[in-house]
Amino acid sequence: MKNILLIFSLLFFGISGSASEASDLRRNAYTDSFIFIEDGVEFAIYPNGEFDFYYNPNFRRTNVVNISTPNVNISYNSGYNYDPYIQYDDYGAVIQVENVPIYYDYYGRIIQAGDVLIDYNRNGRVARVGNLYVRYNRFNQFAHFSGYINHYNRQYVYRPWHRYYSRPYSHVSIVFNRPYRAYYQPNRLTYVQHNTYYTNNYNTYVNKNFYRPDQKVVSYNNGRRTSDKRDLQKINTRRSSQVVSENNTRRSAQNSTRANASNNEKAVISRRQSSSNSAGKAIRGNTSRSSDTRATKAPTRTRANTQATGSRTQARTAQVKNTRNARAQQSTQRKATVKKQATQQRRSNVTKSTPTNRNTQARSSGRSNTRVQSSAPASRKPAAVKTQRNTRSGAVRGKTSTRNNTSARNVNGRG
Repeated sequence: MKNILLIFSLLFFGISGSASEASDLRRNAYTDSFIFIEDGVEFAIYPNGEFDFYYNPNFRRTNVVNISTPNVNISYNSGYNYDPYIQYDDYGAVIQVENVPIYYDYYGRIIQAGDVLIDYNRNGRVARVGNLYVRYNRFNQFAHFSGYINHYNRQYVYRPWHRYYSRPYSHVSIVFNRPYRAYYQPNRLTYVQHNTYYTNNYNTYVNKNFYRPDQKVVSYNNGRRTSDKRDLQKINTRRSSQVVSENNTRRSAQNSTRANASNNEKAVISRRQSSSNSAGKAIRGNTSRSSDTRATKAPTRTRANTQATGSRTQARTAQVKNTRNARAQQSTQRKATVKKQATQQRRSNVTKSTPTNRNTQARSSGRSNTRVQSSAPASRKPAAVKTQRNTRSGAVRGKTSTRNNTSARNVNGRG
């Protein structure tokens, strides 16, 4: 019993997991149809060339549209009335939705919606939608995709009303296995002309009788029969060239807008720089006038002036450093010279003071000896004392006589 419950639980979880994976895949990838927005119209292209659409002018402004009643089916194949916006041909095919033209091949398959081109493989299945390439397996089922439709439709975005898109009913489908449209050319009007015609001639009770692809056509009202087979290659080439020219026009307009914006930004920046430079010049002029009578113009702030200013600053810094070093060396030399001179002066003073001290010592020793001798008792050396006194008196007399003679000579010489 437990094993049976386990098996059922595994099956239940597996089924729920596969369902959730399928729902996630359906929400995040193209599964049954290729959905994209083109100039206000959302198309759902099916692999066999049939399509459904939903028109909303708000799609031109943004891809995000909120519908108050998402459960209401608003697609064309469900029967929603878009007659004020669409044009038909004689087979009941929608050839234009407001300003978006729609083109078909010989079999009634859509080959172009606005600027989006659609191609098919040899099995009659969609092989390319814009720049989105589709690959199938051997069972003609979706295998994988590469690329994206266009810049406005880079990936599939799920919306609640996408589940209401459907294929047309078989009795109104225009896709047929016989090339019934090879010699048929529909008439298209501009949306203004169509709106005028619709306003004046449309009746809600009018019975729209369209030819079926397998019927024989007697006369056409909304088109004409051509003698030559329509060249789809020319149509695609013409439309692709128009698309390229329109894209180039858009790109050139965008580039010109960007260039104008950049030029405006450059003008604003240059104005700001000029105003800042003028303000800097005024400040520098006032400062230089207050400090010096010579007024100097402030240079414009360019890279060359900045580099020159930096080099001048470096040169000034180096010059200041060199000056400081020279001054330091000079002060050091001066200090060394002063020390040397002071040392020499001290030495000279010492040498000069040495003999004087000796003479002074001799004089002091002589005086002391004299004092000692004079203090000696007279009884011991009277003769010697007298002799010394006589000698000193004689010497004094000799000096006096010499001075007198010298003075007399000088007096005589002066006269």
